[in-house]
Amino acid sequence: MRQAARTELGARLAGYVDTGTTYVGDTTAALPTAHYLDGDRWRAERDRLFRSTPVVVALSGQLPVAGDVATFDLPDLPTLTVRGDDGRARVFVNACRHRGVRLVDGPCHAGRTLVCPFHAWSYRTDGRLAAIADRSGFAGVDEADLQLRELPSVERYGFVWLLPDGHGDDRDPVAQLDAFLGAGLADELASYGLDTHRAFRSNTVVVEANWKLFYETFLEFYHGVYLHRSTLAHLMQRNVVHFDRLGEHWRMAAAKQSIRSVAGDDPSTWNVLDHAVVSYDVFPNLAVNMHGDHAAVYRIVPDARTPDRCTWHFTMLTPEPVEPGTKAERYFGKNFDYIVSTGEEDIAMAVSAQRTLAAVDRVLHGGFEPVLQWFHRRIDEELDRTR
Repeated sequence: MRQAARTELGARLAGYVDTGTTYVGDTTAALPTAHYLDGDRWRAERDRLFRSTPVVVALSGQLPVAGDVATFDLPDLPTLTVRGDDGRARVFVNACRHRGVRLVDGPCHAGRTLVCPFHAWSYRTDGRLAAIADRSGFAGVDEADLQLRELPSVERYGFVWLLPDGHGDDRDPVAQLDAFLGAGLADELASYGLDTHRAFRSNTVVVEANWKLFYETFLEFYHGVYLHRSTLAHLMQRNVVHFDRLGEHWRMAAAKQSIRSVAGDDPSTWNVLDHAVVSYDVFPNLAVNMHGDHAAVYRIVPDARTPDRCTWHFTMLTPEPVEPGTKAERYFGKNFDYIVSTGEEDIAMAVSAQRTLAAVDRVLHGGFEPVLQWFHRRIDEELDRTR
């Protein structure tokens, strides 16, 4: 975040603290519970939202050197991202061209070749077939036709984005992504230098709830000091939050208790990131939470087979590599575990709602939850656009 934006946001939050107010939207909106339960709607979201918009499939910090690999599964589309010898991150379908077996089951360093665990077919990091074990058994096969299936992608702002395919967009990948993000969000993401951060630790959890129910917990802080009273309530102001639209996406800033110590000072003299958690919510499923000395990246993906299950991917990024056994590892490890604990509290609420929503006809999103209203309107717009 640039200095001018930090100063403006700090002034907003300090003003809320001084006046005992907070951001309140203009409306309360009702949403039919069928949006979380209906199978046809879930299939439309699964098949269209995650194919028609750029989606983050890897973090640059997961791929610091050539041969590093990250995996990420979208509904019915397993992907692997590998850093090539030329420094480029490429995204491929995570399937061997022989019998379709997954090439890689998780993040790893593959070196110069990716080797299938089934029959040892191997591929170079640019996707070309390197070798067929016992080649004589495959007479007439053209190896040039057996390279890994590469998917359109671009690496930018510390993330590797899978781009929509087959939608008639002839712009170059950078222009396509920046148009999706908008100038404001693109500039703010660029300002953090996440492309030089390193992945400290990751966690993946299957959540027995519709993907939107869980993602929504990252889109408001109205629940913060109530649900998280035993974890983060002592660190945060009660519902002192500011929201901004950034094109088709959103920024939320939640004030920490420490903001009281600087609320009377010129906001240009202090850094809002030291006194608030600033979250960027990128449609349809990404949340990037910026803390003073690290970033927490969340991605929520709908299940491929049922509307009442999703997967939460959480990765912590640090500005520098963290060596094992150091004070830094203990410090960031404690923060990582802390985020996992609060996430488990959010999961419990999403699962609880999933179990009861069939008994009610609607839910309400109030003035403290404007992004939930914007988010569901954005889903409707995208589904209409891709109908």
